[in-house]
Amino acid sequence: MNRLAIAAAGLVLAAGGLGAVGVNSAEAQAQARGAPRGSYAQSCTGAYVNQGRLYADCRDMRGNMRETSIELARCSSSDIANDDGLLVCRGHRGAFEDNRPGRPGRPGGDRPGGGWGPGQGGGWGQSSITVYRDADYRGQSMSFRDEVPNLRHMGMNDAISSIRLSRGSWEVCEDANFRGRCEIVRGDMRDLRNTGMNDRISSLRPARGGGRY
Repeated sequence: MNRLAIAAAGLVLAAGGLGAVGVNSAEAQAQARGAPRGSYAQSCTGAYVNQGRLYADCRDMRGNMRETSIELARCSSSDIANDDGLLVCRGHRGAFEDNRPGRPGRPGGDRPGGGWGPGQGGGWGQSSITVYRDADYRGQSMSFRDEVPNLRHMGMNDAISSIRLSRGSWEVCEDANFRGRCEIVRGDMRDLRNTGMNDRISSLRPARGGGRY
């Protein structure tokens, strides 16, 4: 093989190596933006990462859904599991976010008094909402703690068919920037198809006291 051929082969190998590094870097960035893998995913939904903590709604031994979180730095590369509704890893236990064990209405059905209605004073940043692409809390899900003026940026615009709340009340609107028809959600909603808001929600935010703006 002459020097020209050797040089060409070296360029090909170098390009391939750079490509592999680029792919690995992209995969690492994608993993960092989403929830980490773990056995908890078998019994938890709505997982997301915020400021170094993993948040999720996890099923306990009584069948109730508990909002829980865990500091990812304490888990390193160990498996993250669901222990009776609580996120745990390698001897470290997370924390419950709902502070009310055994709440009725989750996940077997809508919370008593759930549905549209006046707000209950949840306040900004005091509650979280999990939205699902399909009815019965199935399909792709996302959880939010702050207002979302446009769900198009989240890939969930006009694609929500069921809703779960941790506590408090949320306002959901047909159009972006909280315009168009808006409703106050004050409990879990298993199926939006009979409400006129199925696959029509484009923005959402925590409801202030009394549900008025």
